Amino acid sequence: MKRPLKCFMFSPSPEGSDYRNVAFSPELGSAPVFSFFRIALYHPVHNLFRWYLGADTAMTSQFNRFFHRETVQDSGVADGKVIRQRGGFGVYAHIQIEVRALNRGQGTMVAWNAGLNIPAEFVPAVLQGIQDTMNTGVLAELELTDISVSVQDGCYHDIDSTADAFREAARTALVEAIRQAHPIVLEAISLVTVVVPLSFIQAVDAAVTSYGGQPKAIPSDSPSRTITASLPASNVGNLITELLRISDGRANISSRSDGFRPRPEPPDSEVFPVVQK
Repeated sequence: MKRPLKCFMFSPSPEGSDYRNVAFSPELGSAPVFSFFRIALYHPVHNLFRWYLGADTAMTSQFNRFFHRETVQDSGVADGKVIRQRGGFGVYAHIQIEVRALNRGQGTMVAWNAGLNIPAEFVPAVLQGIQDTMNTGVLAELELTDISVSVQDGCYHDIDSTADAFREAARTALVEAIRQAHPIVLEAISLVTVVVPLSFIQAVDAAVTSYGGQPKAIPSDSPSRTITASLPASNVGNLITELLRISDGRANISSRSDGFRPRPEPPDSEVFPVVQK
């Protein structure tokens, strides 16, 4: 079973520990995952998350399913038709699907407005076709989010229509509707907070900037300084390692999920090969 991991929180480790910080995952309650953190110091974070999420976590050369999603910016309507002869018998299904963008963070919504133009017995197959496409997207095989999908209409044949045909038609219609709606890739964002002695402030600022963050210092009269920054969640593991190195382990670090934002680079044919459905 896949185990969700959205953020780390770091706090002083027990007295006598090998390291000054220990990681805790809110997704696991309050259980310490100190040995997991030690692995992070010695292994590439890419392989670490694949171990934690499961070896079958789908990835492309630039994206993975943990840190990235797909979404749409507009709306689209498309028809999916399956019309063919198979073994002397006909196969037929027709479905119309509409998609539209939702506000960031709203997740996904599926509506059925086709009534009985598609027989009730084929509804599970249609929904399965929609879910299959929502799980793999159209750009980089990433899960879709912040999108509304509506089954608007359809028609069938008393003899030639099958569940498999409607599943295929639903996938075809949804893929085309998504492409009309201008799909993009989103990247997960984390809000990182770092508390360090004043003598390390410049080095910390430089490190945060190098990992895609824009550091902001919180004014304080104490000998320590607090820095916050939003940055790609995929960079957090390496940033934590670097902050502990440059501060000699004296940095206190916390990180929490801050949603998703459009990935800065626009889609192109090299980054996003066409996904055939």
